Amino acid sequence: MLTLAQNKKTDYRIVIADDAAPSVIHGAEELKRFLGEISGADFIIDTDKTKQTEKEILVGRSSHFDALDTGISVCELGDEGLYLKTVGDTVVIAGSDVRGAMYGVYQLLDEYLGCRWFTEDVSFIPKRSTLTLPELDRKFIPKLEYRDPYFLGYFDGDWYARNRMNAQSGNISKLMGGKVRYHRFVHTMDELIPQKEYGDSHPEYYALRYNEDGTCERLNHKYSQPCLTNPEVLEIAKKNVRKILADNPDCQIMSVSQNDNFSYCQCDACKAVDEEEGSHAGTLIRFVNAIAEDIEKDYPNVAIDTLAYQYTRKPPKHVVPRPNVIVRLCSIECCFGHPLDECSLSGTEGGQGSFTDDLVGWGKISNRLHIWDYVVNFAHTLSPFPNFKVLRPNIRYFIDHGVTGIFEEGNNSVRDTGELNLLRQYVLAKYLWDPDYDEEKAVNEFISAYYGQAAASVRAYFDLIHDQITPDVHVHIYDNPHQSYMRAEVLDAADKIFDEAERTADCDCVLKRVKTLRLSVRYARLCNTPMDDPNRAAEAEKFISDVRVAGIRSYREGTQIPQVEDQIREGKI
Repeated sequence: MLTLAQNKKTDYRIVIADDAAPSVIHGAEELKRFLGEISGADFIIDTDKTKQTEKEILVGRSSHFDALDTGISVCELGDEGLYLKTVGDTVVIAGSDVRGAMYGVYQLLDEYLGCRWFTEDVSFIPKRSTLTLPELDRKFIPKLEYRDPYFLGYFDGDWYARNRMNAQSGNISKLMGGKVRYHRFVHTMDELIPQKEYGDSHPEYYALRYNEDGTCERLNHKYSQPCLTNPEVLEIAKKNVRKILADNPDCQIMSVSQNDNFSYCQCDACKAVDEEEGSHAGTLIRFVNAIAEDIEKDYPNVAIDTLAYQYTRKPPKHVVPRPNVIVRLCSIECCFGHPLDECSLSGTEGGQGSFTDDLVGWGKISNRLHIWDYVVNFAHTLSPFPNFKVLRPNIRYFIDHGVTGIFEEGNNSVRDTGELNLLRQYVLAKYLWDPDYDEEKAVNEFISAYYGQAAASVRAYFDLIHDQITPDVHVHIYDNPHQSYMRAEVLDAADKIFDEAERTADCDCVLKRVKTLRLSVRYARLCNTPMDDPNRAAEAEKFISDVRVAGIRSYREGTQIPQVEDQIREGKI
């Protein structure tokens, strides 16, 4: 056992290389800050130009690190792996200059010293008069190369870095080690083959679609998909991809992905390829492969990303994605009440059976397989959404089947929307970094910190809503509020729980959080209250007012508050 500090004093100093990378400097400063907050001691940061001593905390590579017999190969850790080790009285935090050493700092603070960063403004930093560490020999390399617990408006860079998330959506500065840089992210075909530029002059560039009466037309003004077998379309896309890459030299992943609709091309050439491949992904992967091959030599560190989504979800029979192609498989049709390997649903519309088959299929042919997962109710963001029991099992299932990156899509509407979303984001970050992280620990620590004396009641609500999920009760991301897990007796029980939560809230900020969370129950109740109920109109007005006071500005994806308020009043939600 090492004693790092006692009675607000320390004999240790933090040492970094004289020419340390920005992320290593930032990691050392973060270590100094939080060790100081824990112990009250002032940990000095020195460079390796000073004489080496025994009581040092080494952050990253330095001459002091090289002089020790650590047995650590930093290059084997990659960009984000870390190694925590004690050598005598010296503490070694090893990792790359990219993010690895900085992540090592946060791993030490989190795993061994109990620091937690729940939200951008709610943390737990323990206080100890005697600060000790056990002997360390901990190597950790994250299983996922891309980790994103996405909730629009909750992109604080410190939160992302401290929880070791590396995604495009986070406001992570270069000082914090930067992030995986996407460009254009998703649904890019209309930018790559813009209809406003080519729709009139070259309708043949766009999807040929057959009508029910057998006639056909080119959808050159309707945000359709392009014709992916047209060689001129491919050359235009290559040119525009190269332009985007030239304008964005930091790009690591470039999206070449279908528009968000089912209007794929049905011309003879596209149809022949898709029939040969047994999937509409046939034309897509051949198209994407051609672009990936075109840029490979000039941009060896860039991957081309595409979707396996809705009509392209099924893997092709013959064509294989090139090594510099990332396929992002989307789980939009699935049930989110049961883990993927346990749900009774099957089929494309039901989700699990065909999705898991597709996951296995893509895993066999893809060098880099990512997942686009969904974690909220997009149609009714305020509704209770009991999906927490699937979050960790599904992440583990993905990894077990070859997935190397996960995008968890939470609310894609304005900030402060949705039931338990900050808890969702936090536990997702814990699981994306370490899929073996204890579920109960993650949930309970957050609820305790965020809801104070009302935590027991909030946990009771959490358990109540999740207890409604039985083998025959399924959860989907566009569920209406009339599901069995929101039936009247469940809402009655929830109201009693929230009465107690409001009574025990120990400060105004906790009371506000409790009342904001309770809006989920009130929303479900209002949606299920008949229009002839004499109290409904008054409750609707009170609810609408309280939603506005809470700072919530959207009830569902793609809407603003005024668009839905009349529907609430008229019982049309």
